[in-house]
Parts: sequence; structure tokens; C-alpha cells
Amino acid sequence: MVPARIAALLCISISVAVLDTSGTKDIRMDAVFPPVIQPSNSGLPVGHLLPLGHQREAEAPVKEYAQPLTPIELWEQHARHPYVPLVYRQAIAKAPAVTTWQSDDYIREKYGDLDVLVEKKYEDRLARPQRMPLREFLDNYRDEDWYVVSLLPDPMRAEMQVPRSLLCGTFKKNILESNLWLSAGGTKSLLHYDADHNLHCLISGRKDFIMIDSKYEDLLEMAHKKQFSGSSFSHLDMDSIDLLRNPRVSEVPWTWATLLPGDCIFIPAGYFHQVRSYGRSVAATIMWSPLNHFDDSDCAATDIDKYTALSDVTIQWTYKKGDKFIDMGYMNVEIMRDSLLKVMEVKNSTKLTKEMFTYYYEVAVVDEEEDKEVEEEDLEMIEKMFGILNKDKTGYITRQSLEDLDIEVLKDVARLMDETHGPVAENDKDSTHDEL
Repeated sequence: MVPARIAALLCISISVAVLDTSGTKDIRMDAVFPPVIQPSNSGLPVGHLLPLGHQREAEAPVKEYAQPLTPIELWEQHARHPYVPLVYRQAIAKAPAVTTWQSDDYIREKYGDLDVLVEKKYEDRLARPQRMPLREFLDNYRDEDWYVVSLLPDPMRAEMQVPRSLLCGTFKKNILESNLWLSAGGTKSLLHYDADHNLHCLISGRKDFIMIDSKYEDLLEMAHKKQFSGSSFSHLDMDSIDLLRNPRVSEVPWTWATLLPGDCIFIPAGYFHQVRSYGRSVAATIMWSPLNHFDDSDCAATDIDKYTALSDVTIQWTYKKGDKFIDMGYMNVEIMRDSLLKVMEVKNSTKLTKEMFTYYYEVAVVDEEEDKEVEEEDLEMIEKMFGILNKDKTGYITRQSLEDLDIEVLKDVARLMDETHGPVAENDKDSTHDEL
């Protein structure tokens, strides 16, 4: 069975920030959280038309550690089923960003020419992000209802620390992307879950998290999700839970966490979370694939206690100045490689033919909907993707060639399978991937 993220062949993480209906940015750093539950004197359910979290007491705070676990400890205690979130206190305290990124002037001067993706704080799933230089964002974000949700530009990675939990084994080998979050505060997310494991590290401001186990999905008025999609969200209004319409929300247990600068929270793949930020907020996240095994063969020879910058580890999807695309939310292309090699093994062949690639495409993409058949546009896409893999036009790819294939070629295939999260660079008129 192909894992959800892989079978979907790209599930872009949903955009989740929404605008506070008051239109003002919440700069209070002393908000009470978790909320104090007030009894109802009106005969209506406790917490009716109040924000999520007011319907029942929190079960407990998310489990905390004063020092990040080793990779194998993270795997054994939190990152294999059943997944368990955690908080690391001051896990990135040594990162220069925790000091330097407190200043807009510093970011503007050093990184202002780098592009980021910018979204409106109100929810509009039909709208695409804007792409703009970070300098332009910083010059306007306190007056506009903007926030950055973008790949962390490569130069900024040098100031971000990687906690020891991700410095060897399967975790280190499967880091997909790192994201930058920046806003003036007052952002509130929908209740949602993502396809990948996520270490969300706060650099500036304060963030509160409500965490809910995925087994309560049926009680949370979920949006329709495609069969193989790895992400989804709830239609519930986070600021006003209607318990007359959704009475079972009061049955859902939840845990909580508050992050301050230097803290990180591990959000497991598929685990519900709702996030609220206060004041100017800057965060960086590290996302990696959830797999059903952990290989620690390189851990004995790795000094995980040595300070390691994010620029010193390999990340599949990155952005540097001049890149046409800002590639967010794409699949782990190494798993695509492994899946294609598996098809060859199943077919008992040393060569990957277009027919075999078509079989892979049908299983991974076309079968999202029952009884859906390969259509003309699918055949055209298969032709383009196989053409990228088979550059020498032999009609097949050998096992050795596939094993040695440059990861950038696999990424070109992945880009064809889904649109990029944001717009292409303004000087590129063609926003499609036909040129690949």
C-alpha cells in the first residue's frame, strides 16, 4: 500500500490563517490559555458560540522536554504509531535567528531581496498567494493583512538551528522542506492536519496550540477529502463553535501548548492542530516524511550534539534567489524513486518502460476516484513525465540509471504532477510546467 503522501503524489499543505473579524491585530502577549471554562447560565451548552477550547477543559499540556530527544528516542516514543506530539523548550536557543530576526530592519537589510509567498489573513481557498520580495512585505505588513507562508529562503537557513532529534537516521534523510512564517500577529488557523511530520519552532512572538488526536475526526465536521490526500481541515468556525449544530465537539479531548521564542513543537502527520499567534510572530518549520520504519545505521558515527545549522543538512525542496518556482508542499521524490524501483521488481524487469510508468501513474494518481479511467490528458502527462526520465530516448530506464538519477530530474517530474503553491517569478510569462 502506497503511503498517503506518496499515493497522492503531492498534497499541498493547506493555507490556514484567517483574519480576526475585528480587523485589528492581536498584540496581547498575556492572553489566558488554556481558557477558563465558564458555566452556562442560559440553558445553552457550555462554550456555545465561543472559540474552540471553551467547550471542555484541556486534558493536559503537551508532553515537554527540556532537551530534544535523540532521533531513535523521538522515533520510539513519538514519531511512530500511535503518534504523540511533544514540546521542546529552548531547542533552537542557540540559533542566531532567535536574536537577529527580532528586528525587521535586520531581515530587510540582509534578506530583503529574496522572494517569499504572501497570503491574506482571511480564508479564501480559491486565491493564490502573491509573490513579492521580503523587503516589500516588511514595508507593508503592519498595515496590510498579510502574512508570509513560504519556503525559508536558502540564505536564511544559515541562521536556523536543527535540533538534535533530526540529525541522523531516517529523519535526516527525509527532510522535505523548511517554511518561514511571519506576521504582525492576530492570526488564527483552522483546525487541520498535514501530510508530513512538522517541527514548528518559534523565533519571535508567542503561539498557542490546541492539539487533537486524529481518531476524533468524525466529530469535527471535516471538509471532503480525496481518497489519497494527506491533509484536511475542519469547517468549524474556530471563533464561534455552534454546539447546537455540532454538539459532539464537547466530547473531543484536547491537549495544549504555548510556545515562546526558542521553543519547538512536534506536530505529527495527521494530528489535528489549531494555532493562534500574538504580537509580531516569526517561526520556521522543518517538515519530513512519516515512514513506517527507522534506520539508525548512521547514528553511531554522527555527533548529534554538535551545533548544526539548517544550511548544513540536505533538504529536498528549497528556494534561492532567481529560482522561477517556490516549491511548497511537494512529495518526497526519493519515495517516488523507490516506488518506481518497486514496480520494476514486481514486474521482474531490469528496465522501467513507459508501460510500467503508466501503471505507477494509474495507481498513484488516477485511482484517487473509484472507477476513474485514464483520459487523454493523463496520457499526455505520462508522455511528458516519462520523457523527462528517459532523456536519452531509448524507450526505457535501467535500474542502475534510475538509482543514479539526479534528484533534480525527479523534482521536474513532481512539478508536472501538481501546480506550484504560488506564482512563478514575474519575469516568466509561462506559468505552466510545459517547458520542463
